[in-house]
Amino acid sequence: MSILITGATGFVGINATKELSKKYNVSVLVRDVTKAKHLFGNSVNIVEGNILDYRSVEQAMKNIRTVLHIAGLIKSHNKNNLYSINRVGSGNIALAAKNMGIQNVIYISSLAARGPDDKNSPVSHYGYSKLHGEYEFIRYLYNADLKILRPPIIYGPFEREFFRLFKMAKSGILPVLNNKLFSFLYVEDLVYAIEKLIDLKTNRPRIYHISDGEKHSWSEAADCIFKTINKKNGLKINLPLSSAHIIAYATYLLKDRAPFTIDKINEMKVSGWTCGYENLKKDINFTPRYSIEEGFEKTFRWYKDNGWI
Repeated sequence: MSILITGATGFVGINATKELSKKYNVSVLVRDVTKAKHLFGNSVNIVEGNILDYRSVEQAMKNIRTVLHIAGLIKSHNKNNLYSINRVGSGNIALAAKNMGIQNVIYISSLAARGPDDKNSPVSHYGYSKLHGEYEFIRYLYNADLKILRPPIIYGPFEREFFRLFKMAKSGILPVLNNKLFSFLYVEDLVYAIEKLIDLKTNRPRIYHISDGEKHSWSEAADCIFKTINKKNGLKINLPLSSAHIIAYATYLLKDRAPFTIDKINEMKVSGWTCGYENLKKDINFTPRYSIEEGFEKTFRWYKDNGWI
């Protein structure tokens, strides 16, 4: 089977591409060909293009049977960038798939598109932009085998936000924003679900939530990180939401890569972000293979083995 993957040089995309290329004929649509060659060598067919350029998208879909759309923007100080990438870019992928007669499509959305536990709608521009991306796929591929995945917090090899947390933990300190509950997912379990969804026939849109089935506060996650790196006397520092606001505003003024944006802070003000995987269990017999303890251990080992820490 021939598969086109977008976002292949990002965290989730790297893991998905490396695993799926062992079994399928994989093409990747990328802006940075050099980076893709460094990551994948000759194991995939590399196509230069941009999801905002419809012609390059359609060109990349020649002789493709399945599309896995991972490319997306997680945070930006400019909300227009979020809607451009996550809505318009997704619309280009969906329309091209329809025009090229591709029926099997998987879109990696986000739990932010559902909204937090105490609401039934997004609370951030990121969440709305991902929801609009879902609408684009449903608009063009309503009668296709369209599968939309909404993962929570994902971590694992090549992920840089958790890398920063592990690096801070080695110094003996971790910030804790609140004790609300969150769901987590090790990236290998996400790729495992994607593999199973490739073969699923739906003939209509299906939206799935996915997690490792557990719920943790940031304080518990911090304890797990300290335990993973064998830091017995690690110190957790409560970081008030007001501090995150200051950091977000400062990084906006400095045009720096922000650990927080105002948009992301809106996602922190709610009751929590948790979900299960019931429909995936029913449709593809999915069961997560890694707990947060096991996933953190594998992630930390990867950071060490690859010289990140």
